[in-house]
Amino acid sequence: MSERKVQITYLPLSLTRGHSISCALLLGCLSFLLILSSCSTGVGQTEEVSGSLNIVGSTALQPLVSAAATLYMKQHPKVKIKVQGGGSKVGLDQVASEKVDIGDSDLYADPVSYPDPNLTDHIVCVIPFAMVTNPDVTISSNTLTPDQIVGIFTTRTITNWKDVGGPDLKIVPLARTKTSGTRDTFRKYVLGGRDESDLTTIDSSTDVRDTVAKTPGAISYLALSVINSSVHEVGINGFLPTQENISSGRYTFWAYEHMYTMKDTPLINDFLDYMISPPVQNAAENIHYIPISNMHLPTTNIPNNSGNSSIALVANEEVYSESRQ
Repeated sequence: MSERKVQITYLPLSLTRGHSISCALLLGCLSFLLILSSCSTGVGQTEEVSGSLNIVGSTALQPLVSAAATLYMKQHPKVKIKVQGGGSKVGLDQVASEKVDIGDSDLYADPVSYPDPNLTDHIVCVIPFAMVTNPDVTISSNTLTPDQIVGIFTTRTITNWKDVGGPDLKIVPLARTKTSGTRDTFRKYVLGGRDESDLTTIDSSTDVRDTVAKTPGAISYLALSVINSSVHEVGINGFLPTQENISSGRYTFWAYEHMYTMKDTPLINDFLDYMISPPVQNAAENIHYIPISNMHLPTTNIPNNSGNSSIALVANEEVYSESRQ
């Protein structure tokens, strides 16, 4: 089976545990910025870095990368970092063709599709996803089964909310575009590999959220990092996307967040080290990401490209599939 080396820096076991989905995204972002603003990069940089970075890809990872980039630039005035969305597949394609410095992705870059051995995967966190509905949609159990979700998004055998314990209202399923890593994760781990039917598609996570919020009967899926009080979160099989439920295997709709590179520079390495430094990882929990130290990955101790103590993995699609049926 094809494999790709993955680089992640070791994080201490003293990192804060636990995950909450009750905080508002705005308050989480403010807490994130306040915590980071009081911290240095903490990656042992002896010479001031300079230059520019262009980062493109996952809109699920974008809030974390954007917030970290803002504080990094304040600490390093000679650095300019541009962070854009576009979707995971756009990020992978752009970095693989060396049009950007870093490609953000919810997806593992299969070497069959991306064979260049220089494409290196840097896992920075875990992102939980959730089903969301228009706030006027209330389901008696506040949960849907995978079969019901398939009936809504794939077979279209469920078209009214009353059929799943909700109001007498037409269901309006909304999907992400084919460039979305969230869409592929949803297809694989919620729909069981089935395709969505011919649905209205929306490009970005925030646009999905805003459209669901204003469309009666709407349902879609989003990263927790972009969910706010304008939409209503619904469980899957009776479980919500908490760290405990994800770690135990009871909740399967989640992904590792990857930052892919094709080259090593002092600036790239320093910013990636900053992304996985304890201050960023701890603060990321406030905007609903899970630190990589809280997940269990097959590892082997070797140094990373920037020379810091690290854990590197030989990762393939099976690593990201483990414990999920």
